[in-house]
Amino acid sequence: MQSPVQPDATLPRNVPVLAICAHPDDIESWYGGTLALLVERGCDVRVAIATAGEKGSADRRLTPVEIAQTRMEDQKAAIARLGIAGVRFLGWRDGEVADTMLFRAQIVRLLREVRPALVFTHDPEHPYPPYITHRDHRVVGRVVLDAVYPAARDHLYFPEQIAEGLQPHKVASVWLFASTVATTAIDISETLERKIVARLEHRSQTGDPDDLRVAWRERAAAIGQPFGLRAAETFTVVNL
Repeated sequence: MQSPVQPDATLPRNVPVLAICAHPDDIESWYGGTLALLVERGCDVRVAIATAGEKGSADRRLTPVEIAQTRMEDQKAAIARLGIAGVRFLGWRDGEVADTMLFRAQIVRLLREVRPALVFTHDPEHPYPPYITHRDHRVVGRVVLDAVYPAARDHLYFPEQIAEGLQPHKVASVWLFASTVATTAIDISETLERKIVARLEHRSQTGDPDDLRVAWRERAAAIGQPFGLRAAETFTVVNL
């Protein structure tokens, strides 16, 4: 059995934290319990989402604009359930996120503004599920890692930001979620129900709420079982 990594041993207190993901509901789906724990530990948790998820509906009666409006409002309600004050939508099109200099500059600016000690994002190298992970997930994770190191740290990257008064920033660690090689487990037994309530705020992405509650409790238990934890979320941690 792998040795569990308990929250008291790994999660910081009273530091800035930045979570960057591709779509509304990615946070609640993968690491909402961990973010809720960080909030409890006095961390200033900020959230940025690349797209509004406007292609995330099978309802042909809805336009992408209508879907986006619904999903953004759902996301605001969801993170409020986790104790997080606000969310920044980065304005990229769902399914069309690209690894460009413009996107990298946007993430570098965000890092230099928020100055997080800890960053959460998608695992772009060993994503779950393998082979069929949403392309936006892989692209966002890659751009965030490239922005963290070395771009946000070094003053000669995007010097126009330095000229504006933003200073280089070194992130201490990046926690990659939805990773097939994750070895760090966080016990979320105390925040699991809060995570589920937050996920249920994404009503457009929820079929039967009762089925979701059962499935997510089972999922958290299955993730925690190899670590001897009742409920867990897992990560690949990259320390810089």
